[in-house]
Amino acid sequence: MRKSKFQTRVSVISLAMLSLAAAPQVHAQSAEPGAAGDANAIVVTGRRAALESAENRKKNAATIVDSVVADDAGKLPDNSITEVLQRVPGVTIVRFAAINDPDHYSVEGSGIQIRGLSGVASRLNGREIFSANGGRSLLWGDVTPELMQAVDVYKSSSADQIEGGTGGSVDLRTKLPFDFKKGLHFAGSGDLSFGDLARKTDYSVSGMVSGKWETPIGDVGFVLDGAFSQLTTTSQNVRMEPMFRTRISGKDYFIPGGYQYGEEDFQRKRDGIYGAVQWAPSNDLTFTGIFFQSRYRSQSNEFGSFVTSQSLAVDPSQSTFDSNGALISSPAVFQRDSSTFAASGQPITTGGTTGAWNSRTKTQDISGSVKWNPNRGPLTVEASYQHINSTSTMHRMNLFRTVDFPTSYGLNLSGDLPAINVNPSFVPNLSDPSNYSWQAAMPHDEDNRGKMDSTALDLTYKVGDGFFKSVKFGGRWSKRTEHDLNNGFAWAALGQVWNGDPIVPFSAGRASDYQLFTFQNFFHGGINVPFSQYFPSADFARTVGVNEIHNLYGGTAGRAEGFVLPNDLTDYSTRTLAGYAMVNFGTDWGDSSLTGNVGARVVNVKNASSGYFQQNTASFVRNGTIYNMDNSASVRGGGAEFTRVLPAINLTYSPSRPVKIRAAYNITMDNQSFNDLRASGQLSVQTTGSGTPPTFANYTTTAGDPTLKPTMSNNFDLSVEWYPRAGTSLHAGVFYKRITDSVVYGAAQRPVTVSFTDGTTEQGLATTNDARTATQAATVKGVEVGGRVFLDRLPGWLSGIGIEANYTFLDSKNPGDLYYDIDGVAHNDVPLQGLSKHNANVAFLYEHNPFSLRIAYSWRSKYLQSTNANGTNQSYTFYTAPGVGNTIATNLPIYGADYGTLDGGVTVKVNDRLSFQIQATNITNATQRTLMGGYPNGALYGRSWFQSDRRYRMGVNVNF
Repeated sequence: MRKSKFQTRVSVISLAMLSLAAAPQVHAQSAEPGAAGDANAIVVTGRRAALESAENRKKNAATIVDSVVADDAGKLPDNSITEVLQRVPGVTIVRFAAINDPDHYSVEGSGIQIRGLSGVASRLNGREIFSANGGRSLLWGDVTPELMQAVDVYKSSSADQIEGGTGGSVDLRTKLPFDFKKGLHFAGSGDLSFGDLARKTDYSVSGMVSGKWETPIGDVGFVLDGAFSQLTTTSQNVRMEPMFRTRISGKDYFIPGGYQYGEEDFQRKRDGIYGAVQWAPSNDLTFTGIFFQSRYRSQSNEFGSFVTSQSLAVDPSQSTFDSNGALISSPAVFQRDSSTFAASGQPITTGGTTGAWNSRTKTQDISGSVKWNPNRGPLTVEASYQHINSTSTMHRMNLFRTVDFPTSYGLNLSGDLPAINVNPSFVPNLSDPSNYSWQAAMPHDEDNRGKMDSTALDLTYKVGDGFFKSVKFGGRWSKRTEHDLNNGFAWAALGQVWNGDPIVPFSAGRASDYQLFTFQNFFHGGINVPFSQYFPSADFARTVGVNEIHNLYGGTAGRAEGFVLPNDLTDYSTRTLAGYAMVNFGTDWGDSSLTGNVGARVVNVKNASSGYFQQNTASFVRNGTIYNMDNSASVRGGGAEFTRVLPAINLTYSPSRPVKIRAAYNITMDNQSFNDLRASGQLSVQTTGSGTPPTFANYTTTAGDPTLKPTMSNNFDLSVEWYPRAGTSLHAGVFYKRITDSVVYGAAQRPVTVSFTDGTTEQGLATTNDARTATQAATVKGVEVGGRVFLDRLPGWLSGIGIEANYTFLDSKNPGDLYYDIDGVAHNDVPLQGLSKHNANVAFLYEHNPFSLRIAYSWRSKYLQSTNANGTNQSYTFYTAPGVGNTIATNLPIYGADYGTLDGGVTVKVNDRLSFQIQATNITNATQRTLMGGYPNGALYGRSWFQSDRRYRMGVNVNF
């Protein structure tokens, strides 16, 4: 019998686990060189030494933690922090611009989940760090991995750790001067990379120098680290519009409301600077100063062709459907007249867009700390101060055009990839610029600036050698503010006749303002679409101003150029006071031992936000009358204060030295993101049909709530770890989380006042997707297993073989989150956002001088991305008979489909100071799909398909 994808992957994991369990005869050596004359001694260096260092950190930790450590050349095993983290048990990454943005693919990933939860706290050397993007965490892809010594993933917490992270926390650990031996040391790397779709060569360089000396004033040391990398990628996509219920000949079918296909050419430049100094004037006093800066600059060009219509139909006698009546294939999808149900016979108008945008983010951390242990006695005092500056800017312009296609197109959704066909005799029409016309412009700008000051004091007192080992207590104060400028997405029509300006064809404009774009090697040749079409040029979209585009091609700008103050400004602040007390204890009974800690952290949080509620400019037709909404805003603000107690208990029992049994209970909290707490919001209109202007459906609003409660999670963990020898380990664990006061985005009706350009107003109802607190608790339970073994006792070159594997099973319920199906019926049966039920990693390792090889496969099953995604949260009219219809509001859930990627790399070590490296990512040319739900019998249908580059990288590492 043929196995399913999941069964095959579990079989691979099972084989790896059996290999681990059957390895007691394996004998790995320590990281120290073997004795002279011992020809069989294994000298552990490079990646294996880093793996063993991470293993030791996990083994000796007081909490449940996993680590990834840089090798002796200062390199982490992947090219971004997100790629590093995806190998860690229980950690998954989001391959999209954001978890709730399923329309924009991100090659390196944008965010992470720990055990299925997106509430992940970001730390730098144990202290809070963030990006000014309206969230609470760091943008992981923005961070230069070359600056890191290690990455720790905490799955349980202790009272002395900073609050935050219902899923866990990620601590980026940098290199410190006193970590190195005395004298000067240098490490550096450089490489070139190439993507098979982008077909451009990129490069990266990094270098680190450190020094440590004994001087008359004590030990002094420094580290200076810098890195730069450039990445150019091409991502291609095809997307289906929602499958609307459509009555044809008295029977209901589900017909996609159009399609889109496109390409994004993306380039990012990421650089980082890190410096640290340490001074120990005596054995009991150490001062440390750190400067950390990470910058991320990107630019993108996007071209897309699309059909969006709620009046598409097919001939059932020529089409195929599934058991729900959902379209599988048809030779002719055509536009029909809703008043007669007859084919309209009119060409299908297709839209097209050119998007050009650039962004810059920068995060700086300046911190200082002192550690004092008077006379090496029982008391240790640690104090620190930290200042963070973070900025984030974006400029984006989308220009839209139209061109008529034939009266129908063919669609086939039966294969792994969709097929879209038009009559070949029509294709030459796409080569004539006079067939295209300018439609609309949509600018967007952001300028965010955040800062934080914090100070902390920790006191540790060693009690003695009895059961109680030490008492630790301390406190922390922080004040974080952020000022976000955002001018929205101000869509405004160009010349469209109905707005007083004639339609302008491309041929009547400047030739430099448009270009013929060809979708080359589309999906590596796997999808056939009309490849060459005219679009507004990327250079024009990148440089044109709002007023200039409307002066050239008609219409009136939806709003003034740039930012309008104070309408576009939202202010946020969070003040945090925290104190804790914790007791460390432990005892031994021969070879067995019990250690642990118990404590509690008390946190007081005060949030505030102020901003404007904005009404966007828009035009629509209702009952034969054209309405033009005005551009207006009104101020509002608010806030709230909360106090929470966060207990934490961590126990570790070792019945023998190689075995660790851990149990943990703690309560964690996530303060809501600034974006969810925003006082500002928008009022817009949703329309149907393809008219100019389109037909009114309903008003919509989006906003946050400054009074949202923090999300709380009660966490229970039990795990067993086995460390029979260096290089060999096995772990298994179970966990349970109960999450309350999580934020969801449920649709509801709210009264609104709408103003128009003629000075009139009206009272109406708007469908709102405001952030709100879930009224029911969510739960997550799971199992995590994994391990690693090196088969050192195999003969000769086979002794370098190693296997590493892990698997996480997660099950969740989130009854507080709602979606509305294709019939407008509410449901609350979705899992937690971002949670895959099955997550697996398996790697083949080879470590035998001079070779270090890794072939790694990471896979995750389907997961919920959003119950409120753009394009699937719209209204449509279901016609039960010609001219007889009712409007249905939907919020269809969007899922990321199961996805796996295969990466590999080999390092050849010339000597202790020089090595060469070759890497390949996305070797199997994986397709990331998304699925839309909300259809009868729980059916999921293809929403989008994405492919990006296979990448190849070669580089050199030096270390001396």
